[in-house]
Amino acid sequence: MNNFIVFEGICCSGKTTTCKLLGEKLNELGYESIYNHGAMTYTDVGREFKEVTSKKDLPISVVYFFTDLIINTQKIIKPHLENQNTIVLQDRYYDAISTYINAYGEYCGSDYNIYRVPEVLVENDLLIKPTLKIFCIPPFEIIKERMEQSKTSTVHDFYRQHPKFLNQVYDELEKKAKEGTDSIIIDTSSSISVDESIEKVLNFIKN
Repeated sequence: MNNFIVFEGICCSGKTTTCKLLGEKLNELGYESIYNHGAMTYTDVGREFKEVTSKKDLPISVVYFFTDLIINTQKIIKPHLENQNTIVLQDRYYDAISTYINAYGEYCGSDYNIYRVPEVLVENDLLIKPTLKIFCIPPFEIIKERMEQSKTSTVHDFYRQHPKFLNQVYDELEKKAKEGTDSIIIDTSSSISVDESIEKVLNFIKN
């Protein structure tokens, strides 16, 4: 069973909506799917860290994020994956945060490339290599429009105040999406593209 599917995308990219739509389709087909929102959501320490990170500089926040991501992987994701009939749909894993901090470094004129970190964590069985990565990447203008209408939050507010940085994060994630052979890119601005891509994922799972 190909049962660990990760959705990655910048804020307002439609990844959560698309992830849940796939879950509904899987359940209709008789599969058992589990939606997992990921780091800083389900554990007491994760919620504690989420409060802390809103007051920390971004490079420090990444340490908190990866710490809770490891805990989430070991205590929540892995137990679900022990059941071969369960498909875990992960809403963000390590690519989104890695591309985010790398783009932030470029924006600030510093080297914040940490791509080797998740690779080492996977190699040492602390994180899990996804069976399939789904990158939700609508046109950049769509992201900008959605961002202007989105909720108030530390991250969203920073994006709105620094549109150049938003563009850099978008470009970095798009580049990462095109690197691997284990990924599908979805243009979430089009219902046709979303439906076609979900069909590809369903065929991937069936095969």
